Amino acid sequence: MPDTVKIKFFGAAADLTGTREVEMSVREGATLKDLWTDLADQHPEIVPMKDSLAYAINDEYARWTDTVEPGDEIAVLPPVSGG
Repeated sequence: MPDTVKIKFFGAAADLTGTREVEMSVREGATLKDLWTDLADQHPEIVPMKDSLAYAINDEYARWTDTVEPGDEIAVLPPVSGG
């Protein structure tokens, strides 16, 4: 499927969604925020964690305004604690 991205869940996000990986369609010019909206529709159980999760596109931390392209790999990362 050339118009899809692979989304990988780690930690609590994987536990809540019950999966470690899904593929989703992505529209041309979509941002990470656009993709999150679609993801939240399919996996509403992770919505409460939205602000504590980190996101990466192709192994680089990403912001909501970053563009998502077909074939990209998106990581949904758990909060990290430390001191």
